[in-house]
Amino acid sequence: MATRVRSLEQLGRSVLLAGTVTAGSLVLGVASAWVVTRTDLPLRRFWAVLAALPLAIPTYVAAYAWIAALPEVAGFGGAALVLTLCCYPYVYLPVVATLRGVDPAWEEASRSAGVGPVGTFRRVTLRQIRPAAAAGSLLVALYVISDFGSVSILRFETLTVGIYRSFRNNPFDRSAPVVLSGLLVLVTAIVVLAEARSRGRGRYSRLGSGAARPASVVRLGARCTP
Repeated sequence: MATRVRSLEQLGRSVLLAGTVTAGSLVLGVASAWVVTRTDLPLRRFWAVLAALPLAIPTYVAAYAWIAALPEVAGFGGAALVLTLCCYPYVYLPVVATLRGVDPAWEEASRSAGVGPVGTFRRVTLRQIRPAAAAGSLLVALYVISDFGSVSILRFETLTVGIYRSFRNNPFDRSAPVVLSGLLVLVTAIVVLAEARSRGRGRYSRLGSGAARPASVVRLGARCTP
């Protein structure tokens, strides 16, 4: 009975962490992609490359650096923050590619109708990038669910940590690890199905001949100067 309760707790922690990191990565990835492609931010190419660099840092290395600098901030908060900062490029990169490839005619039509940048982003741009953002979010969720190194360093017990401890504590009894692995596969399948349903069937196409024009940028003005 105690093992079952602990397994459910580990399942709940895994789902909570995956949901939190996915939401944070979605917001951070989409926002940074929009800034480097749709604004007059100085040195946009430099920031575009810099925003993708967290992919070069293994999450367990980032977790070790975090726990060395702030050992008191571990557990769920530390794991969520470290994984979000390491995983948001999975959303950022496909969204950047989509924003650079879509025709800006829809956005320009929205602005010519008197809609501001925020309204245009919410009504037009967000719908265009939804498939890319959903695909990137799927990668983030699957990565977080399968992650072991960073959560173990940050002392947040998820399903992967539970599987490892079950093997270590009783290597001759594989029933508990098998059950936990089954839960892990089930969560993964649910995440994949949810992503497939969230993409929807809406598509935006450019009508007419000729090449798409570069997108007009939103001027940040004094907000982007130190």
